Amino acid sequence: MLVEKKAYPFDEVAKEAASYLLEYFWILREKEPDMYRQVCERENDLRGYFLDKCGFRLFVHRDFVKLEKIPAQPTAWMGIEAFEASTDYVMFCCVMAFLETKTVDDQFLLGELCEGILALYPLEEGEELLNWNSYSLRRGLVRVLKFAEEVGVLKVVDGQSEGFGQNEDHEVLYEVPVVARYFLRAYPKDITEFTRIEELLEAGQMGDGQATASRRHRVYRQLLLTPAYYAHESWDEDFIYLRNMRNRLKVDLESHTYFNFELYKHAGMLTVTEKKSYMAFFPDQRGISDILLHWMGTIREEVAREKLACAADGRILLTESDFLRLVRRCKEETGRGWIKAYRDVGEGTLLRDMKKELIGWKMLEEDKENGVYYLNQGAGRLIGQYPCDYIERREGHGNHQQVENESDRTL
Repeated sequence: MLVEKKAYPFDEVAKEAASYLLEYFWILREKEPDMYRQVCERENDLRGYFLDKCGFRLFVHRDFVKLEKIPAQPTAWMGIEAFEASTDYVMFCCVMAFLETKTVDDQFLLGELCEGILALYPLEEGEELLNWNSYSLRRGLVRVLKFAEEVGVLKVVDGQSEGFGQNEDHEVLYEVPVVARYFLRAYPKDITEFTRIEELLEAGQMGDGQATASRRHRVYRQLLLTPAYYAHESWDEDFIYLRNMRNRLKVDLESHTYFNFELYKHAGMLTVTEKKSYMAFFPDQRGISDILLHWMGTIREEVAREKLACAADGRILLTESDFLRLVRRCKEETGRGWIKAYRDVGEGTLLRDMKKELIGWKMLEEDKENGVYYLNQGAGRLIGQYPCDYIERREGHGNHQQVENESDRTL
Protein backbone atom coordinates (compact mmCIF):
# COMPACT_ATOMS: atom_id res chain seq x y z
CA MET A 1 0.00 0.00 0.00
CA LEU A 2 1.45 3.34 -1.06
CA VAL A 3 1.40 6.12 1.48
CA GLU A 4 0.73 9.51 -0.04
CA LYS A 5 3.48 11.98 0.69
CA LYS A 6 2.44 15.23 2.26
CA ALA A 7 2.61 18.24 -0.04
CA TYR A 8 3.88 21.59 1.13
CA PRO A 9 3.03 24.09 -1.61
CA PHE A 10 5.42 27.04 -1.43
CA ASP A 11 4.70 30.34 -3.11
CA GLU A 12 7.35 33.05 -3.49
CA VAL A 13 6.67 34.38 0.02
CA ALA A 14 7.19 30.92 1.54
CA LYS A 15 10.41 30.34 -0.46
CA GLU A 16 11.84 33.63 0.72
CA ALA A 17 10.80 32.93 4.30
CA ALA A 18 12.46 29.51 4.13
CA SER A 19 15.62 31.17 2.85
CA TYR A 20 15.63 33.59 5.80
CA LEU A 21 15.18 30.75 8.29
CA LEU A 22 18.08 28.79 6.81
CA GLU A 23 20.43 31.76 6.66
CA TYR A 24 19.84 33.35 10.07
CA PHE A 25 20.19 31.85 13.54
CA TRP A 26 16.85 33.48 14.34
CA ILE A 27 14.78 36.43 13.19
CA LEU A 28 14.05 39.07 15.81
CA ARG A 29 10.75 40.87 15.31
CA GLU A 30 12.18 44.15 16.60
CA LYS A 31 15.05 44.16 14.09
CA GLU A 32 13.47 42.44 11.07
CA PRO A 33 9.69 42.96 11.21
CA ASP A 34 9.13 42.18 7.52
CA MET A 35 11.02 38.87 7.68
CA TYR A 36 9.19 37.98 10.88
CA ARG A 37 5.81 38.68 9.26
CA GLN A 38 6.61 36.57 6.18
CA VAL A 39 7.51 33.55 8.30
CA CYS A 40 4.37 33.92 10.41
CA GLU A 41 2.19 34.16 7.31
CA ARG A 42 3.50 30.80 6.04
CA GLU A 43 4.08 29.19 9.43
CA ASN A 44 2.14 25.95 8.87
CA ASP A 45 3.74 25.05 5.53
CA LEU A 46 7.21 25.99 6.74
CA ARG A 47 6.82 24.02 9.96
CA GLY A 48 5.57 20.92 8.17
CA TYR A 49 8.20 21.02 5.43
CA PHE A 50 11.26 21.44 7.64
CA LEU A 51 10.05 18.87 10.17
CA ASP A 52 9.33 16.29 7.47
CA LYS A 53 12.45 16.81 5.34
CA CYS A 54 15.07 17.82 7.90
CA GLY A 55 13.68 17.05 11.33
CA PHE A 56 14.04 20.76 12.20
CA ARG A 57 11.64 22.39 14.66
CA LEU A 58 10.24 25.84 13.94
CA PHE A 59 9.63 28.08 16.94
CA VAL A 60 7.30 31.04 16.53
CA HIS A 61 7.34 33.50 19.42
CA ARG A 62 5.83 36.94 19.68
CA ASP A 63 9.37 38.39 19.69
CA PHE A 64 11.19 36.06 17.29
CA VAL A 65 11.04 33.07 14.95
CA LYS A 66 13.72 30.40 14.95
CA LEU A 67 14.41 27.28 12.91
CA GLU A 68 16.46 25.00 15.15
CA LYS A 69 19.10 23.81 12.70
CA ILE A 70 21.04 20.81 14.00
CA PRO A 71 23.81 19.50 11.68
CA ALA A 72 24.09 15.85 10.77
CA GLN A 73 27.86 15.98 11.23
CA PRO A 74 29.21 18.86 13.35
CA THR A 75 32.59 20.13 12.17
CA ALA A 76 35.04 22.79 13.35
CA TRP A 77 34.15 25.35 10.67
CA MET A 78 30.59 25.52 12.03
CA GLY A 79 31.83 27.40 15.09
CA ILE A 80 31.22 31.08 15.83
CA GLU A 81 33.41 32.99 13.39
CA ALA A 82 34.10 35.87 15.79
CA PHE A 83 35.57 33.53 18.43
CA GLU A 84 39.29 32.88 18.29
CA ALA A 85 39.95 30.48 21.19
CA SER A 86 38.23 27.74 23.15
CA THR A 87 38.12 30.09 26.15
CA ASP A 88 35.78 32.35 24.15
CA TYR A 89 33.21 29.55 24.01
CA VAL A 90 33.62 28.78 27.70
CA MET A 91 33.14 32.44 28.63
CA PHE A 92 30.09 32.66 26.39
CA CYS A 93 28.53 29.69 28.21
CA CYS A 94 29.33 31.45 31.50
CA VAL A 95 27.63 34.61 30.24
CA MET A 96 24.52 32.61 29.30
CA ALA A 97 24.55 30.90 32.72
CA PHE A 98 24.85 34.31 34.39
CA LEU A 99 21.87 35.62 32.41
CA GLU A 100 19.83 32.67 33.67
CA THR A 101 20.19 34.08 37.19
CA LYS A 102 18.54 37.33 36.07
CA THR A 103 14.95 38.06 35.15
CA VAL A 104 13.88 39.67 31.89
CA ASP A 105 14.60 43.45 31.81
CA ASP A 106 17.02 43.19 34.75
CA GLN A 107 19.95 45.57 34.43
CA PHE A 108 23.50 44.92 35.60
CA LEU A 109 27.02 46.28 35.23
CA LEU A 110 29.93 44.69 33.42
CA GLY A 111 31.81 44.42 36.73
CA GLU A 112 29.04 42.20 38.12
CA LEU A 113 29.16 40.05 35.01
CA CYS A 114 32.94 39.67 35.34
CA GLU A 115 32.53 38.46 38.91
CA GLY A 116 29.86 36.02 37.77
CA ILE A 117 32.14 34.62 35.07
CA LEU A 118 34.93 34.09 37.61
CA ALA A 119 32.53 32.13 39.81
CA LEU A 120 31.13 30.04 36.95
CA TYR A 121 34.25 29.38 34.88
CA PRO A 122 35.25 25.68 35.09
CA LEU A 123 38.86 25.09 36.02
CA GLU A 124 40.96 21.97 35.74
CA GLU A 125 42.77 20.76 38.83
CA GLY A 126 45.78 22.98 39.42
CA GLU A 127 44.66 25.58 36.87
CA GLU A 128 44.93 29.21 37.98
CA LEU A 129 41.90 31.44 38.40
CA LEU A 130 41.06 33.87 35.63
CA ASN A 131 42.72 37.23 35.97
CA TRP A 132 41.18 40.23 34.23
CA ASN A 133 44.60 41.90 34.27
CA SER A 134 45.32 39.76 31.20
CA TYR A 135 44.81 41.79 28.04
CA SER A 136 44.19 38.70 25.89
CA LEU A 137 41.53 37.48 28.32
CA ARG A 138 39.77 40.85 28.30
CA ARG A 139 39.87 40.91 24.50
CA GLY A 140 38.32 37.45 24.52
CA LEU A 141 35.48 38.65 26.73
CA VAL A 142 34.96 41.64 24.43
CA ARG A 143 34.54 39.24 21.50
CA VAL A 144 31.99 37.28 23.53
CA LEU A 145 30.08 40.40 24.57
CA LYS A 146 29.99 41.79 21.02
CA PHE A 147 28.65 38.49 19.69
CA ALA A 148 26.03 38.37 22.46
CA GLU A 149 24.96 41.90 21.52
CA GLU A 150 24.82 41.15 17.78
CA VAL A 151 22.77 37.98 18.22
CA GLY A 152 20.40 39.77 20.60
CA VAL A 153 20.87 37.97 23.92
CA LEU A 154 22.47 41.01 25.58
CA LYS A 155 21.28 44.59 25.33
CA VAL A 156 23.56 47.57 25.95
CA VAL A 157 21.86 50.36 27.90
CA ASP A 158 24.86 52.64 28.37
CA GLY A 159 28.50 52.40 27.35
CA GLN A 160 30.52 50.29 24.92
CA SER A 161 31.88 46.81 25.51
CA GLU A 162 35.05 47.50 23.50
CA GLY A 163 36.37 49.75 26.27
CA PHE A 164 36.94 46.73 28.54
CA GLY A 165 39.71 45.56 26.24
CA GLN A 166 41.79 48.61 27.16
CA ASN A 167 40.75 49.10 30.78
CA GLU A 168 39.69 46.39 33.23
CA ASP A 169 37.80 48.99 35.31
CA HIS A 170 35.66 50.01 32.33
CA GLU A 171 31.92 49.75 33.04
CA VAL A 172 28.96 49.11 30.77
CA LEU A 173 25.29 48.90 31.75
CA TYR A 174 23.45 45.90 30.24
CA GLU A 175 19.88 44.65 30.20
CA VAL A 176 18.48 41.13 29.82
CA PRO A 177 16.20 40.90 26.75
CA VAL A 178 13.38 38.37 26.62
CA VAL A 179 15.01 36.39 23.79
CA ALA A 180 17.99 35.52 26.00
CA ARG A 181 15.83 32.73 27.44
CA TYR A 182 15.49 31.04 24.05
CA PHE A 183 19.01 31.09 22.63
CA LEU A 184 20.17 27.72 23.94
CA ARG A 185 18.61 24.44 22.86
CA ALA A 186 16.27 22.62 25.20
CA TYR A 187 17.18 18.97 25.86
CA PRO A 188 14.94 16.15 27.13
CA LYS A 189 17.27 15.65 30.11
CA ASP A 190 20.00 17.46 32.00
CA ILE A 191 22.90 18.16 29.64
CA THR A 192 25.38 16.78 32.20
CA GLU A 193 23.83 13.34 31.66
CA PHE A 194 25.06 13.23 28.07
CA THR A 195 28.47 11.59 27.68
CA ARG A 196 28.97 11.58 23.88
CA ILE A 197 28.31 14.12 21.17
CA GLU A 198 26.30 11.47 19.30
CA GLU A 199 23.80 11.50 22.16
CA LEU A 200 23.33 15.25 21.76
CA LEU A 201 22.68 14.79 18.04
CA GLU A 202 20.23 11.95 18.62
CA ALA A 203 18.37 14.15 21.10
CA GLY A 204 17.77 16.55 18.24
CA GLN A 205 16.21 13.94 15.95
CA MET A 206 12.61 14.70 15.11
CA GLY A 207 10.04 12.94 12.98
CA ASP A 208 8.57 9.43 12.83
CA GLY A 209 11.74 7.72 14.09
CA GLN A 210 11.92 5.34 11.11
CA ALA A 211 15.25 4.57 9.44
CA THR A 212 14.11 6.12 6.14
CA ALA A 213 13.15 9.35 7.87
CA SER A 214 16.50 9.51 9.71
CA ARG A 215 18.36 8.98 6.45
CA ARG A 216 16.31 11.66 4.72
CA HIS A 217 16.97 14.08 7.59
CA ARG A 218 20.73 13.47 7.43
CA VAL A 219 20.87 14.00 3.67
CA TYR A 220 18.78 17.18 3.73
CA ARG A 221 20.76 18.57 6.66
CA GLN A 222 24.06 17.96 4.90
CA LEU A 223 22.83 19.61 1.71
CA LEU A 224 21.18 22.62 3.38
CA LEU A 225 23.73 23.33 6.11
CA THR A 226 27.06 22.60 4.41
CA PRO A 227 28.73 23.92 1.25
CA ALA A 228 29.04 20.42 -0.24
CA TYR A 229 28.18 16.83 0.64
CA TYR A 230 30.96 14.36 -0.19
CA ALA A 231 30.68 10.61 -0.58
CA HIS A 232 33.79 9.94 1.49
CA GLU A 233 32.30 11.68 4.55
CA SER A 234 28.82 10.11 4.36
CA TRP A 235 27.37 6.79 5.36
CA ASP A 236 27.26 4.52 2.30
CA GLU A 237 23.50 4.20 2.54
CA ASP A 238 23.08 7.97 2.65
CA PHE A 239 24.94 8.67 -0.58
CA ILE A 240 23.14 5.77 -2.26
CA TYR A 241 19.89 7.42 -1.16
CA LEU A 242 21.16 10.71 -2.58
CA ARG A 243 21.82 9.09 -5.96
CA ASN A 244 18.63 7.06 -6.12
CA MET A 245 16.45 10.01 -5.11
CA ARG A 246 18.33 12.67 -7.08
CA ASN A 247 15.42 13.57 -9.37
CA ARG A 248 12.94 13.88 -6.52
CA LEU A 249 15.45 15.81 -4.42
CA LYS A 250 16.08 18.21 -7.29
CA VAL A 251 12.39 18.93 -7.80
CA ASP A 252 11.70 19.23 -4.09
CA LEU A 253 14.63 21.50 -3.21
CA GLU A 254 14.28 23.74 -6.23
CA SER A 255 10.53 24.22 -5.65
CA HIS A 256 10.92 25.08 -1.96
CA THR A 257 14.19 27.04 -1.89
CA TYR A 258 16.27 29.31 -4.13
CA PHE A 259 18.91 26.60 -4.49
CA ASN A 260 19.83 24.47 -7.50
CA PHE A 261 20.69 20.85 -6.76
CA GLU A 262 23.82 19.47 -8.43
CA LEU A 263 25.08 15.90 -8.16
CA TYR A 264 28.47 14.68 -9.32
CA LYS A 265 30.28 11.37 -9.02
CA HIS A 266 31.59 12.00 -5.52
CA ALA A 267 29.73 15.13 -4.41
CA GLY A 268 26.35 16.74 -4.10
CA MET A 269 25.80 20.44 -3.47
CA LEU A 270 23.32 23.29 -3.59
CA THR A 271 24.20 26.36 -5.62
CA VAL A 272 22.51 29.68 -6.36
CA THR A 273 22.30 31.56 -9.64
CA GLU A 274 20.62 34.63 -8.15
CA LYS A 275 22.65 36.04 -5.27
CA LYS A 276 20.71 37.36 -2.29
CA SER A 277 22.31 40.09 -0.19
CA TYR A 278 21.72 38.18 3.05
CA MET A 279 23.31 34.94 1.82
CA ALA A 280 26.89 33.80 2.37
CA PHE A 281 28.25 32.46 -0.90
CA PHE A 282 31.44 31.67 -2.76
CA PRO A 283 32.90 33.38 -4.65
CA ASP A 284 32.11 36.81 -3.25
CA GLN A 285 33.62 40.23 -3.88
CA ARG A 286 36.63 39.80 -1.60
CA GLY A 287 40.12 39.58 -3.00
CA ILE A 288 40.73 36.15 -1.46
CA SER A 289 37.92 34.71 -3.59
CA ASP A 290 39.61 35.92 -6.77
CA ILE A 291 42.90 34.39 -5.68
CA LEU A 292 41.29 31.04 -4.94
CA LEU A 293 39.54 30.98 -8.31
CA HIS A 294 42.89 31.46 -10.03
CA TRP A 295 44.52 28.87 -7.77
CA MET A 296 41.79 26.36 -8.65
CA GLY A 297 42.56 26.99 -12.30
CA THR A 298 46.20 26.17 -11.57
CA ILE A 299 45.11 22.91 -9.90
CA ARG A 300 43.06 21.91 -12.95
CA GLU A 301 46.02 22.54 -15.23
CA GLU A 302 48.26 20.37 -13.06
CA VAL A 303 45.69 17.56 -13.13
CA ALA A 304 45.38 17.85 -16.91
CA ARG A 305 49.17 17.58 -17.21
CA GLU A 306 49.12 14.59 -14.83
CA LYS A 307 51.32 16.38 -12.30
CA LEU A 308 48.53 15.87 -9.76
CA ALA A 309 46.23 12.86 -9.58
CA CYS A 310 42.76 12.32 -8.15
CA ALA A 311 42.30 9.40 -5.77
CA ALA A 312 39.48 6.88 -6.09
CA ASP A 313 37.24 9.06 -3.90
CA GLY A 314 37.86 12.10 -6.10
CA ARG A 315 40.18 13.93 -3.72
CA ILE A 316 43.68 15.23 -4.44
CA LEU A 317 46.45 14.68 -1.90
CA LEU A 318 48.67 17.74 -1.34
CA THR A 319 51.74 17.99 0.84
CA GLU A 320 52.74 21.31 2.38
CA SER A 321 55.39 21.71 -0.31
CA ASP A 322 52.80 20.95 -3.04
CA PHE A 323 50.50 23.60 -1.63
CA LEU A 324 53.27 26.19 -1.48
CA ARG A 325 54.50 25.36 -5.00
CA LEU A 326 51.01 25.77 -6.45
CA VAL A 327 50.48 29.09 -4.67
CA ARG A 328 53.81 30.41 -5.94
CA ARG A 329 53.01 29.35 -9.49
CA CYS A 330 49.56 30.90 -9.29
CA LYS A 331 50.94 34.19 -7.96
CA GLU A 332 53.62 34.31 -10.62
CA GLU A 333 51.08 33.79 -13.42
CA THR A 334 48.09 35.80 -12.14
CA GLY A 335 49.33 37.88 -9.19
CA ARG A 336 49.56 41.12 -11.18
CA GLY A 337 45.79 41.37 -11.06
CA TRP A 338 45.36 40.65 -7.34
CA ILE A 339 44.34 43.40 -4.98
CA LYS A 340 47.31 45.33 -3.56
CA ALA A 341 46.91 43.87 -0.06
CA TYR A 342 47.60 40.36 -1.38
CA ARG A 343 50.20 41.38 -3.95
CA ASP A 344 52.36 42.76 -1.15
CA VAL A 345 51.48 40.42 1.71
CA GLY A 346 53.94 37.88 3.07
CA GLU A 347 53.76 34.27 1.93
CA GLY A 348 52.77 33.00 5.38
CA THR A 349 49.75 35.31 5.63
CA LEU A 350 48.64 34.45 2.10
CA LEU A 351 48.82 30.72 2.81
CA ARG A 352 46.96 31.13 6.11
CA ASP A 353 44.12 33.11 4.51
CA MET A 354 43.80 30.72 1.60
CA LYS A 355 43.68 27.63 3.82
CA LYS A 356 41.16 29.22 6.17
CA GLU A 357 38.84 30.08 3.29
CA LEU A 358 39.21 26.70 1.60
CA ILE A 359 38.57 24.77 4.81
CA GLY A 360 35.61 27.01 5.66
CA TRP A 361 33.98 26.12 2.35
CA LYS A 362 34.83 22.40 2.66
CA MET A 363 37.12 22.53 -0.36
CA LEU A 364 40.13 21.52 1.70
CA GLU A 365 40.66 19.10 4.59
CA GLU A 366 43.76 19.20 6.76
CA ASP A 367 45.25 16.01 8.16
CA LYS A 368 47.40 17.45 10.94
CA GLU A 369 48.58 14.04 12.10
CA ASN A 370 50.20 13.22 8.76
CA GLY A 371 50.95 16.80 7.72
CA VAL A 372 49.00 16.65 4.43
CA TYR A 373 45.91 18.18 2.84
CA TYR A 374 43.06 16.71 0.82
CA LEU A 375 41.57 18.89 -1.87
CA ASN A 376 37.87 18.08 -2.29
CA GLN A 377 35.80 18.06 -5.47
CA GLY A 378 34.14 21.37 -4.58
CA ALA A 379 37.41 23.11 -5.43
CA GLY A 380 36.95 22.04 -9.05
CA ARG A 381 33.48 23.51 -9.33
CA LEU A 382 34.73 26.99 -10.32
CA ILE A 383 37.87 28.50 -11.78
CA GLY A 384 38.79 32.09 -12.54
CA GLN A 385 40.44 33.44 -15.68
CA TYR A 386 41.32 36.92 -16.81
CA PRO A 387 39.77 38.10 -20.09
CA CYS A 388 41.99 37.43 -23.09
CA ASP A 389 42.88 41.11 -23.50
CA TYR A 390 43.43 41.74 -19.78
CA ILE A 391 47.23 42.16 -19.98
CA GLU A 392 47.01 44.57 -22.91
CA ARG A 393 44.33 46.67 -21.23
CA ARG A 394 46.15 46.67 -17.89
CA GLU A 395 49.54 47.62 -19.32
CA GLY A 396 48.06 50.08 -21.74
CA HIS A 397 46.28 52.03 -18.99
CA GLY A 398 48.79 51.49 -16.19
CA ASN A 399 45.93 50.16 -14.16
CA HIS A 400 46.68 48.01 -11.13
CA GLN A 401 43.07 47.38 -10.18
CA GLN A 402 41.68 43.91 -10.49
CA VAL A 403 39.65 42.93 -13.51
CA GLU A 404 36.63 40.77 -12.67
CA ASN A 405 37.18 37.05 -12.99
CA GLU A 406 35.37 35.01 -15.59
CA SER A 407 34.28 31.72 -14.02
CA ASP A 408 34.17 28.36 -15.73
CA ARG A 409 31.41 26.27 -14.10
CA THR A 410 32.84 22.82 -14.67
CA LEU A 411 33.85 20.07 -12.28
